[in-house]
Amino acid sequence: MMYRIVTVFVCGLVLSVGTSGAATIPVFGPAFGEAGHETIIESLYSGSFTAVGADFIGNGDAAGIQVLRQDDFLFPMGVLSVTDGSRGTAADAIWAGGVISATAEARYAAHSQRFGFDRGNGFELLFDVQGSGTNVTGSASVDLTGDLWRWVRRDGNNTNTWSSDWTLNHDGLDHLVTYRVTGLDTNEAVWLLFWEDLPVCSSDRDYNDLVVEVRALPEPATLAWTTLGGLVVLVGYRRRIGF
Repeated sequence: MMYRIVTVFVCGLVLSVGTSGAATIPVFGPAFGEAGHETIIESLYSGSFTAVGADFIGNGDAAGIQVLRQDDFLFPMGVLSVTDGSRGTAADAIWAGGVISATAEARYAAHSQRFGFDRGNGFELLFDVQGSGTNVTGSASVDLTGDLWRWVRRDGNNTNTWSSDWTLNHDGLDHLVTYRVTGLDTNEAVWLLFWEDLPVCSSDRDYNDLVVEVRALPEPATLAWTTLGGLVVLVGYRRRIGF
């Protein structure tokens, strides 16, 4: 099969986009004294990880955990489900879903960091980030069941506001790198959001200025079926052993 690769240069940023319209933006190595994505992921999930392309695969104590890079560009863009979305279903620009909890995990930036979302009514703050490195605080939960939204990162003085939907950013470029984390001992969908907080033409492009972990509960119907299935299995097991 023949396919075509289109290479785009923007402020020195190179994007290779296949005919499917899917692409990921490059992440540069961290500045001296800062942690890169692999180091941050290892600190979060207590094990070693190996980079495989744009993904990180767990080893040793982290065996079975995969941190999978999501599409930054995918045409048509689509809507990514926060509860069960997977790579290739939509870009990480517009989200849909249910009940989420978000926690600040790292901050390597001189600028203050605020995190929230926009579901069409303007910026809604989830939390301000305090601290630096991986010693940070900031968390909140919100029920977005039935809503569509875009993630938003802001400076404290609102000089730079970046949306997960890169078409809304004033520099026209993407400031969010997203990973889906699988293999954890939880029924939640787990995501990592890595932000770049300066205009891309003047930034270091290491996408570690703000790192947020997002966890989403399954939709109620899915959770009910999962619970029912577990009860059926448990009843069958008890019958077999004579309870």
